[in-house]
Amino acid sequence: LFMSQPSLLCSESGINNTLFCRRLPNAVLLMFRISSKTIEAFDYRTNSWITVHTHPSLEDSMTHLFFYSTVFLGRCLYIVGGGLRITDPYNIMWRFNLVTHTWQEMSPMQESRRCVSVAVLKGYIYTMGGYRNFTSLRTAERYQPNINQWMFIASMNEGRENASCTTLNNKIYICGGWSRSNIRSLNTAEYYNPHTNQWTLITPMGTPRSGLGGYIYTMGGYRNFASLRTAERYQPNINQWMFIMSPMQESRALMSVAVLKGYIYAMGGYRDDDVISHRTAERYQPNINQWTFIASMNKERRNASCTTLNNKIYICGGWSNCRVLNTAEYYNPDTNQWTLITPMGTPHIRSNV
Repeated sequence: LFMSQPSLLCSESGINNTLFCRRLPNAVLLMFRISSKTIEAFDYRTNSWITVHTHPSLEDSMTHLFFYSTVFLGRCLYIVGGGLRITDPYNIMWRFNLVTHTWQEMSPMQESRRCVSVAVLKGYIYTMGGYRNFTSLRTAERYQPNINQWMFIASMNEGRENASCTTLNNKIYICGGWSRSNIRSLNTAEYYNPHTNQWTLITPMGTPRSGLGGYIYTMGGYRNFASLRTAERYQPNINQWMFIMSPMQESRALMSVAVLKGYIYAMGGYRDDDVISHRTAERYQPNINQWTFIASMNKERRNASCTTLNNKIYICGGWSNCRVLNTAEYYNPDTNQWTLITPMGTPHIRSNV
């Protein structure tokens, strides 16, 4: 997650004079790893990380929580679901205030979930699918922050976990994922219309996938335990998925993806026949339908977190050579160069940034 543009927060204290309002930094990266009970904030101006610890009273219940999801809403970071073991997902939700650096346990979800898909639309938080009791869930629910309450919405047409989701044209699209009942990756996709409280199946993707300007793109991932080079694009107005004729230069699973200045970037990951993570990175130019290699990263990594900030791509942590990384670097598309920044205080894998 990142904040850009200065933000004023006065409502909590009742102060009206903006000279006395607390301000969020104008640009900062937040790296979150709940199993280490820390949030680390990176200030690009000073090239430094600051560690923020959780409140001591929350540490026991939050320690070693895995397969959770995070979302950013109203200057707060929300942590949803997850679990400790395969059989015990949680319905908990925590909220971290970025200004006061305090945690608060919020109203729990109606259903316990891990590997859940999360989206924000029009001020609501939506959770969809996930895993519970050896079942991929069809159920979905919505959280209303001003009354701190969850309520069920219509269930999806298909149970799915680890699915990708996004918002487009005031609807929520969820694509692919894993079906435990069928023991396979899914090629189905559907969207939710909050005005009608209905899920509608759209044309299936050409390739089943898990771990996935007006279009929805899917790329890479797994199928039958093999990593993929293919990519597809969904066009809502004609309800159609199309294979991008130009596949990626390398097959990639557990890669990192970012969008910057009209290009799609795919970084790191690994091939199914290679235990070594990729250093390579590439970008897709939609108007000419072409993937091209860009400069390779300084460190090979998979399961890394990435985001864009100030027209650069930051990638943090990940896994390489049987260890979790604390390194981070950024890519400048103007110079086609990767630059290492100060390492994080804590190694991170599958974290949220």
